[in-house]
Amino acid sequence: MNAADAGAGSQALEAAGLARLALAFQYRIDHLPDGADASWQALTGDSTFFQQLPQGSARRRVMLQLFRRWCGPLPGLQALTTPGGRLALQDRLQLLSRLCALALLSRPGVLRCCVERHSRQSLESALGPAVDALRDSSHEGPAVPGHVAAWVPIQWACVGFADLLHAGALPHRSLRRLVRLALPARWPVPSRARAMLPVHVPTHEALLRMENLFERDAAW
Repeated sequence: MNAADAGAGSQALEAAGLARLALAFQYRIDHLPDGADASWQALTGDSTFFQQLPQGSARRRVMLQLFRRWCGPLPGLQALTTPGGRLALQDRLQLLSRLCALALLSRPGVLRCCVERHSRQSLESALGPAVDALRDSSHEGPAVPGHVAAWVPIQWACVGFADLLHAGALPHRSLRRLVRLALPARWPVPSRARAMLPVHVPTHEALLRMENLFERDAAW
């Protein structure tokens, strides 16, 4: 294969990757009400109407208007190619699971301290197979206070979101809003959670590790 053929092949792969991201984002918009936590009802209203709209161009137009109203302008395709952009493409449950994993990957000592049965089982359920890899690295980080080790997955997902914001990993405001809507409207962790729980593994590194853990379940 000559250089020209290699270049053409690389461009084709890049184009195919962008197309998959675009389709995943379109799916996310088409199912926008499903991605919002129930506590956002003051913003979203009764989502039953939107969920009952038949598939087709009319539904797509309505969902696009909703996205602009709830989140803001559409991001460019390049914004979807970043780790944070790809994360925003997940459906709500997958997104919450990944945010939770992100927070714990940045603070590997948490699982070592998680001895309360209910919290441990909740994390195992939320993280799925990824919990084994997280346990393997749990000796690396510092311990956390007992009341923090007892937090449930949605609280850790909120910490993961705060990590993303602090690291600038979600630079497009519409994608930030899209992810924020998946979390409770009323913040379930102390406002100083990040200051209380400094990261042991930098967020950008943890984000790449998280992608590798969940690679087989990616939305694109």
